[in-house]
Amino acid sequence: MNTAPGAQDFTRVIETKRRHAFEKHEKDLAVVHLLEVRLGITNRWDLGGPECEEVAKLVSMRKYQQCLDTLEGLVVARIFELTKMNRSQTGESSTLHHH
Repeated sequence: MNTAPGAQDFTRVIETKRRHAFEKHEKDLAVVHLLEVRLGITNRWDLGGPECEEVAKLVSMRKYQQCLDTLEGLVVARIFELTKMNRSQTGESSTLHHH
């Protein structure tokens, strides 16, 4: 067989990477099986199944709520800054005056 110089080395490197990936997959799968036994999980969710869709909605709502919380914090901080600026322009102090 006549191959270009280095092609055989490249093939060997690719084959080694493939073998390592397969071995890592097998090891990870063994860990998954162990966790399933320990947690009493008898069936896995199917990707795109109702359980996965429900969790995806929950994650999406969580992210949405976090964004709303951040936005609310920014709005409150801005209102506070504007209130402080308005007080300083009117000469009003932030401390209460007793008459």
